[in-house]
Amino acid sequence: MSATERATPAPITIVPRVASGLKLPPPEPPRFSLSFKIFFAAALLILVAVGGAIAISAARARSIADSKIAEDLKKSGGAWESFQRNRYDELHRALAVVVNNAGIISVMTQLDPTTARDTLKLEQASSTRANFLVAINQEGTAFARTDRPLPYSRDMRGVPTVASALQGEAAEGIWLSDQHLYHVVAAPVLEGGSRSVGAIAAGFQINDEVAASLKSLVNAEVVFLADGARLNEPAKPVVAASTMKDANASVLSAIRNTPHLVPVVLREGKTIGPLELEVSGDTYLAYFLPIRSSTDQLVGAAVTLRSRERELAPFRRIQNSQVLVGLAALVFAFVLSFVLARRITGPVDRLVRAAEAVRIGDLGTEVPVESNDEIGILARSFKAMLEELKEKAALEKYVASLPISIGGEETLLAGRTPTAASGSVTSQNEPQIGTLFAGRYDIQSILGKGGMGIVYKAHDRELDDLVAIKTLRSEVLSADPTLLDRFKQEIRLARRITHPNVLRTHDLGEWNGLRYLSMEFVKGLTLKHLLESDEILPTPVGLRIAKQVCAGLAAAHEVGVIHRDVKPQNILIEPTGGLKIMDFGIARLTEDRGMTATGTVIGTPDYMSPEQARGVPLDFRSDIYSTGIVLYEVFSGSLPFDLAVVLKHVNEPPPLPQSKNPRIDPKIAVIIIKCMQKEPAARYQSVGELYEALAKVTAQAA
Repeated sequence: MSATERATPAPITIVPRVASGLKLPPPEPPRFSLSFKIFFAAALLILVAVGGAIAISAARARSIADSKIAEDLKKSGGAWESFQRNRYDELHRALAVVVNNAGIISVMTQLDPTTARDTLKLEQASSTRANFLVAINQEGTAFARTDRPLPYSRDMRGVPTVASALQGEAAEGIWLSDQHLYHVVAAPVLEGGSRSVGAIAAGFQINDEVAASLKSLVNAEVVFLADGARLNEPAKPVVAASTMKDANASVLSAIRNTPHLVPVVLREGKTIGPLELEVSGDTYLAYFLPIRSSTDQLVGAAVTLRSRERELAPFRRIQNSQVLVGLAALVFAFVLSFVLARRITGPVDRLVRAAEAVRIGDLGTEVPVESNDEIGILARSFKAMLEELKEKAALEKYVASLPISIGGEETLLAGRTPTAASGSVTSQNEPQIGTLFAGRYDIQSILGKGGMGIVYKAHDRELDDLVAIKTLRSEVLSADPTLLDRFKQEIRLARRITHPNVLRTHDLGEWNGLRYLSMEFVKGLTLKHLLESDEILPTPVGLRIAKQVCAGLAAAHEVGVIHRDVKPQNILIEPTGGLKIMDFGIARLTEDRGMTATGTVIGTPDYMSPEQARGVPLDFRSDIYSTGIVLYEVFSGSLPFDLAVVLKHVNEPPPLPQSKNPRIDPKIAVIIIKCMQKEPAARYQSVGELYEALAKVTAQAA
């Protein structure tokens, strides 16, 4: 029986503990609120997405435009050759009219420069519309030219265009004259249709009109460059013709300022491009085609240019529309992100306020958050935590209301309660109060006595801490030599359990032939003391006790320890509402020195599982059955069976808890009955599952 005097506590109402009058300063506000961070992150993400889309589309459009321009410009060479061929054919037809004219044939036989010049001027104006005509005699000497008088006779047999004409074949080529480029065609003059009397060459300037014609063909701006350098001078490009009159100077400047471009084109004769040129603030892609004279000398270049901005103009219009739509979307997205940020952080703000209220002890605060997202899960978890804190506060208040001095020498602290026959277990080797035991323990008082031995309160000199010393009677151990080895094994397992809800076992030792066990010293009452009251424990108090028992057993089961003797006498309640499960491993020795072999029954009959009663091997689910009986007693106020309990545990279903306590929560009753199923497979398969079931009752209560 208990060393304390039992008394019935006055009925109490369990209410949350609220701090009155305590006004803590609000928490320091963050530099940036969560709403702002979410809004800023969402807005930045949207801005990056929209801006990135526009930037990527612009870059892609530019790439496509450049590729298209480059592809078109590279076709300029073929277009230029085709254009020249067509123009030469047209010029040859015009010159044929001149060389077949009888007056021209007569002039060519007379070889009079003045007469020839005047006659050719008339033909130039009426038939060919050439910029100049040149008359060459049969010996290859030019003796007349329409655009200017010849200061001296010039031998032109070395000019391939003229040489071919003197040999009776029409020919063409490009001439450079006075920084101008000319398409020149030459044809023989035949007297009597067969005898060559000379040749006439007609020059047609490559001018702006020619450039415009080529522009319509290649769909690009055209600039013709002539090499204005003198002999042995570096190349000096000048504009000979252009479709970009207003930008000629800028074009020429861009070409001259591009490193190595002029000598590569006008001296080495290489085709270059597409090449970027900045012209009048616009970017052009240019393609350079070297131009050779009929003597195969480099005399200039044809340049085709396409404006990137003009090419991108249709896309710019689309892009501008995209920007406008994007800006509208950004404004809408900013508003939406702000609303969403407030919607997300609103529940969080309420949770923060609730947490601050709990911090100052207000457990009655409400958490008005109802949703199925992560915030809702957090809110429900917070509510469940509040309920557990309320349960803890209720248990503390209930224990404080008991008319027992917790912590006095008359209170059970650890181990068994003294028995009426306590003198029968005293041994001459037992330590005495006020003496040093085992060389390190100062014995201060007796905490309890039982059939196994005596429990002392002692001060451990080595650890400088209070401990409980439980001595073990030598005659009990000597009755069965195997008990000590099994006991040591159980102690080794019990020492592996480290959990707030398990009474720690320190060491097993021997002093002067007396075996003893040192344990954690805890002030408190056993659950048995609480249940001896005439009042049924309040539901919050019972739930707090039940969940702590589950937590302690889960720690034991995790390291392979089966308690085998779960009962209120082995559950210690601290004044703070904490709970300790005691006597791991001791149960084997306290009940008739029982053994764990098959066929041997150990445990306390009132709390014994059916498999324990049958003496079969046990597993963790045996402790779940015993826990169910403890819960039955906690929530109904009595044990399920009172007579022939061992047989009833094996054969009879337990009476419904409602039959003992009509006010019991039906959900708790269902949990208890499931724990007490005869077949282990029908029970909860772990104390973790049992804990979750109890936690759901708490959450639903919240």
